[in-house]
Amino acid sequence: MNNLSTIFLKLKQVISNAYVPYSNFRVAAICQSNNECFFGVNVENASYPVGVCAERNAIAAAVSNGVKKINAIYLLSDASSFATPCGMCRQFMSEFMDENDCLIYVFNWNGEYVKYKIEDLLKDRFNKTKLDNKNK
Repeated sequence: MNNLSTIFLKLKQVISNAYVPYSNFRVAAICQSNNECFFGVNVENASYPVGVCAERNAIAAAVSNGVKKINAIYLLSDASSFATPCGMCRQFMSEFMDENDCLIYVFNWNGEYVKYKIEDLLKDRFNKTKLDNKNK
């Protein structure tokens, strides 16, 4: 799935699977690694903190299939504008994204998009290099 219009159409299809009885705010994500795509939607729960965002669901699907490096992630929500990932998702995504060559595409409902690098959304992120540099 290399064509952005094809990806957008797939996001519009997948978003209908979101389980959002509380917020009624659907989100769909496609996580791409090389030529493989993994899909996710947000899934809410009556115990609100137990819900899972679409981005983390898509990445978890990729990791479950042995993927540890993401090339791109594509997002679509019910928002009338461009809804960027929440802070928790930004941190989660950064674990699997190279800050220099991985792009995050955020679509609006009309198919327009903005794109970001993880560094744009999460400055000075906490990552493995911080753990490698700890005091011993």
